[in-house]
Amino acid sequence: MVSNVLIFSCTNIVGVCTHYPAEVSQRQAFQETRECIQARLHSQRENQQQERLLLSVLPRHVAMEMKADINAKQEDMMFHKIYIQKHDNVR
Repeated sequence: MVSNVLIFSCTNIVGVCTHYPAEVSQRQAFQETRECIQARLHSQRENQQQERLLLSVLPRHVAMEMKADINAKQEDMMFHKIYIQKHDNVR
């Protein structure tokens, strides 16, 4: 009887000692994943707001050309292209 109680106690202690660290590491991994996803969603929202702001100021074709030039990024270029376009017969 004493040996059964001793084996049962040892088994439970070993189970607690292995379960608790695993639970802690799983919770930590979940929190880190959640924070990463939240940061990504926040970044996407900011990019959408910037795009809307850009399109509210510039025509779409000029804005897309400007974004393409900025994404091309040449390191030796100090200033980007100036986006001035002349239009005749504007009403």
